[in-house]
Amino acid sequence: MKTPGILLFLALTGSPAYCQTAPVALPDSVASFLDKSLTLLQAYSLERHTVNWPQLRQAAYQRAQGATTVRDLLPLYPFLFEQLKDDHGWLTYQGKTYKWRNPARPAYANEVVKAALKQQPSVLVKMLPGRVGYIQLPGINAGGSLEEMRAAARVVQDSLCRLPPSRTRAWILDLRLNDGGAMAPMLAGIAPLLGDGHLGGFVDSNGKPEQQWYLRQGNFYVDSMQVTTLSNRCPTGRPDLPIAVLLSGRTASSGEIVAISLKGRPATQFFGEPTYGATTANESYPVGGGAYLTIAGSQDADRTGAAYKSSLTPDMLISGGDNFTDLRQDAKVTAALQWLKKARKGKRK
Repeated sequence: MKTPGILLFLALTGSPAYCQTAPVALPDSVASFLDKSLTLLQAYSLERHTVNWPQLRQAAYQRAQGATTVRDLLPLYPFLFEQLKDDHGWLTYQGKTYKWRNPARPAYANEVVKAALKQQPSVLVKMLPGRVGYIQLPGINAGGSLEEMRAAARVVQDSLCRLPPSRTRAWILDLRLNDGGAMAPMLAGIAPLLGDGHLGGFVDSNGKPEQQWYLRQGNFYVDSMQVTTLSNRCPTGRPDLPIAVLLSGRTASSGEIVAISLKGRPATQFFGEPTYGATTANESYPVGGGAYLTIAGSQDADRTGAAYKSSLTPDMLISGGDNFTDLRQDAKVTAALQWLKKARKGKRK
């Protein structure tokens, strides 16, 4: 592959002289790694049609001049993701990630949420006043195997089973500490709340459907492919009960997918802060040497077909007021309980 020449300014015998030299060819292993990365980005990136690829390839090879190992290429990847406006994707190389940090994202100021995330929260289920079931669903990082997905989903569902199903009249689904992970075990885990049916899907940059998400017999499917294998579903009451969903600025990625899966559901309301805005689907591709390029390739869409290009905005905006140690003092929980009380009265009429 040809790359542009570089003008070098040389000082010879005390007077300036200018000469144009041919670029130094990259070692084969380095050139192969870079070329495969660019090919994958051009083939799968959500914003691939907004980029002039001959120009981007030329710029990439210019920046790569002097690289003798793959490690020398790594500072190039934030630049590549920036050109594609992809701050959800990354390169993984030898246990480290290289991504673009979008400077346009405002700093998140909610210290209570940030502190709670540092405690590595786990699934929490309890009964609140008014027979409202509360489930705190943080991010779940499960492996890619069906067995790992099943085990992670079972943890969530077993927690739900601890509440008496006949007593629960409504639910609060707390996604404030859900910063992403694997969507399948999250949605299969809360399947008893949602019931079977279509939840949403992935669409391309023009809104054309690509893949759809479903719950069938309590298991999560992408189109016709079964992702989780849960049996012996626990009964947690009717799947049409009112649900209040709590959001924060750290609800992200697959956490946002869970929220989107409830958009358009009857008797559902969202409370809290706008979410992070990583509403794209990522796919990982091997580049070589154990490295993987994770690329945002499609947008999330809800069950109505509406695509989400940025954050989710709650129905009731509530900034701050979080209290994870005493939910009775939590402003978002309080607002949710007030709405659920009205929603239950409305269903009885």
